[in-house]
Amino acid sequence: MALRIELSSYKPGIVKFLAQKWSGSSDIDILIQRNQDGYYLSAINQWSPEKSWHPLENMSVENEQLTGYVGEWLVDSLVIQESQLRFLIQVRDKQNQSYVDSGVVSIEDDVLPSIALSTQTAQPNVQQAEPIIEPEVQENSPLIEEPNLDAEPATLDEPIENNADPEPKAIETKEVVKPKSHLGLILAIVIALMMLIGLGIAVWYFLFFKNQSLQIPLVQTSGQCSVSNANTDDLTFIQQCLQTKPKSDEIIQVITEAKKAEKCNIAQRLYANQAQTDAKIAMLYAKEYDEKFYKANNCFKSDKETAIYWYETSLTKEPNNNFVKDRLTQLQN
Repeated sequence: MALRIELSSYKPGIVKFLAQKWSGSSDIDILIQRNQDGYYLSAINQWSPEKSWHPLENMSVENEQLTGYVGEWLVDSLVIQESQLRFLIQVRDKQNQSYVDSGVVSIEDDVLPSIALSTQTAQPNVQQAEPIIEPEVQENSPLIEEPNLDAEPATLDEPIENNADPEPKAIETKEVVKPKSHLGLILAIVIALMMLIGLGIAVWYFLFFKNQSLQIPLVQTSGQCSVSNANTDDLTFIQQCLQTKPKSDEIIQVITEAKKAEKCNIAQRLYANQAQTDAKIAMLYAKEYDEKFYKANNCFKSDKETAIYWYETSLTKEPNNNFVKDRLTQLQN
């Protein structure tokens, strides 16, 4: 379920943090990501490809609303960025680290950086704890080589026919009839053989080679990526699955199976992890939140801002995708 995350002004350099629809505890840490390059906030105004989880102190939860105050390390890092950038925040329950939810950040216009603070005033307790850095799992897509079918033309030598003239008869003057040539019969046999060979090749192609070609797109997930084997905690299952370096279609199938089995945490985490580098997965993730394609389920709820975020992420990886461009235009108007 997508969170609705808002940052409203408290004073320059400090904001009130609000995450609606949060079902966890108040003991949390957050992961901040920008859509420009998929980088994560590691420290004040410093971005890195490595994930950095930042603990938030003195938060409270009431009626599924997570609230608290956050200081300049977050405010300055977001406000001084380009206005067209969007930010995604993942919230993780430290008491149950398998529970993670996320949402696109909405920053109110009156939020100001700390530089706007003209006088030193007492501030609420918003100190930042040391971030927890997690290395990113890199995956390499295997290459699929297409088999080449080389057909050697069959060469047949035509027999050379020697026709000897018959001896003329001395008495009879009847015209001598030459024996019929077998050339036509030979040509017919050759043509028939070639047709049989061609038919044999066609049968082999359609029954064997074509069937093998059709089997290539079929996705078979390894045992470590089978949702039915997700008996351990969700995070361990995801790590073990990604260690097998699955292809994009395999990951998409795992996500689909997780949604059907209502293992929503697996589906959400796989999406969020892989959509950063895979344009297709980012596009599918956006469609989960896009009202035009949304189908009611227990794992995702339609959310315009989240859909825009992931469409923009997909477009950074595949700039010529006209479908994504069209959806962004319609959602942003």
